[in-house]
Amino acid sequence: MSPTGSAAVLDSPATAPRAYGYMRVPCDVPDDKVRKLESQVVTYAENCGLRFVCFFFEFHCGSREAFDELVAELVRTDAHYVVVPSLRHLAQNSLLQDQMLDHLNFAARAQVLAMRLKTAIE
Repeated sequence: MSPTGSAAVLDSPATAPRAYGYMRVPCDVPDDKVRKLESQVVTYAENCGLRFVCFFFEFHCGSREAFDELVAELVRTDAHYVVVPSLRHLAQNSLLQDQMLDHLNFAARAQVLAMRLKTAIE
């Protein structure tokens, strides 16, 4: 496990497609808000018929370390789903969001599922 990710392995059918979570977490966000959003992401993935595997967290503004680790993990495990609270967790700028979505699609054939347009942690 990388220092940027934490696992939340759940009891799901082994045949369900694997999904990974990705979130940007600013340092001023309380832990309880992060845990609540984590739970919502996991529930959303399961409601989409996916088996949630783990989160990748970006803690530093402008960093892509966890994103790059996510892409590598998707390729390594041949998984094709990423769940985010909103696309703003990829990037605030819509052009950068599009580039990151394209990279996930090209490098890992991954589909990104966004729970909603905006979240409390952004």
